[in-house]
Amino acid sequence: MLLSEIFPGQPETEITGICMDSRKVRIGNIFFCIKGLEADGHAYAEAAVKAGAVAVVYSEPDLKVTGSAVYIMTDDVGRELNRAADIFYGHPSKGMTVFGVTGTNGKSTTTSVISDIWNRTGRPCGYMGTISVRYGDYSRKPSLTTPDAIEIHSTLKEMKDHGMQGVAMEVSSHGLALGRVDTVDFDVAAFTNLTYDHLDFHKTMENYFEAKKLLFRHMKKDGVAVINADDEASYEGLKECCSCRAVSYGIDNEADYRAENLEISSKGTRFILNVKGTKYDVSTNLVAKYNIHNLLGAIAAMHETGMSIEEMLPYLGDIRQVDGRMEIIDGGQDFNLIVDYAHTPDGFDKIFEYAESIKGNGSISAVFGCAGKRDKVKRKILGEIASGHCERIYVTEEDPRTESAEEIGAEIMSGIEEGKGVFIKDRFMAIEKAVKDANAGDCVLILGKGDEEYMYYGTGRVPWMGDNEAARQALKERMYECRL
Repeated sequence: MLLSEIFPGQPETEITGICMDSRKVRIGNIFFCIKGLEADGHAYAEAAVKAGAVAVVYSEPDLKVTGSAVYIMTDDVGRELNRAADIFYGHPSKGMTVFGVTGTNGKSTTTSVISDIWNRTGRPCGYMGTISVRYGDYSRKPSLTTPDAIEIHSTLKEMKDHGMQGVAMEVSSHGLALGRVDTVDFDVAAFTNLTYDHLDFHKTMENYFEAKKLLFRHMKKDGVAVINADDEASYEGLKECCSCRAVSYGIDNEADYRAENLEISSKGTRFILNVKGTKYDVSTNLVAKYNIHNLLGAIAAMHETGMSIEEMLPYLGDIRQVDGRMEIIDGGQDFNLIVDYAHTPDGFDKIFEYAESIKGNGSISAVFGCAGKRDKVKRKILGEIASGHCERIYVTEEDPRTESAEEIGAEIMSGIEEGKGVFIKDRFMAIEKAVKDANAGDCVLILGKGDEEYMYYGTGRVPWMGDNEAARQALKERMYECRL
């Protein structure tokens, strides 16, 4: 591709790629001077040119010009990066049905359900989000929930080149606020819920919600918005800002897609699906009320883009397990062991509500921590929520980064009733202890990391087996000891 095809009026220089990290520049690249949270790309423009960049896109007028590269000044480098990535990779999102799902909790489950059902009904569909990047038989770990525009568009091109007809994308508030998806051609924008999270970045709930709204404000006229009628914090605000048609889903309030007569157990859920007056019997392996909300959002998104309810019904009873999201670890034990990604106050409220409904005469225990260099206010709040439901709480490390795991643990413990909590720094040992201490009929919750296979320390990202695998190992050890 020629530089002039991306920036009209510029020389017809052959472009081999686009880049925003000077360490990754290759000969023939365009380098974009992005101002990030921790570094300013303008400081690395000279290094990029020395590495072979043939063009530099920048916004600071005093940038030092070196070498024979073409320098293109703009007032918004991020906007130009989005536009260039979309052009360079051939507008890949325009050739697929693109589902964008945002909200505080439930994005991974909703997008995974869409991808799973689409694939099983003969419509090849990719997935991009917190869990992985996957399409067909290929899968890799993601860099971020919503990566930069270059990675997004190059990944969409990969998917399109491999025959994907659709893609279900998690869209984070960070990604929206930083403009990473501005040139993605979304067909559906779906919203799960709005609760307290990421205020270390957004500062206020108002800013957080405004970031989420961007997905809906930018929707094309012939797209569709799918919004949660039961989420009072977001429902009216999203309806008002949508430029496209909108449909609703819910359980407690009137909605276009409504679940009625819920019967929830530890094995699955039955309900009547009321779609604008037409009713269907639904049986699904998903459990917990909040997961039924996620399922309704997925059903609405798929139906509004052409899939009949009758076609998807046979597959709702055996939806692919989303690793680390309400993942039931079953080794034949006489207590419930559940791994979940819950790490927000709302997520805790919902998972403990479900635990209360299935524990019977047993008690609830939980293992969790809080991330370092992130929202400190919620640490005590999570301790208080857990303390209101649990008999035993095992506080542990959870991506401490440069903070002390002991100090983070003390902040969590400040919200826990005396005698209920214990701090065990090593996460596997905490999980192991919780599993060994469980009695018949109990419900043990391992919360915070799900299937994430890494832990962040001051030295960077290091391997971690994942809470689900740790729970399996701990359970295997307990079952072995019980047989001795």
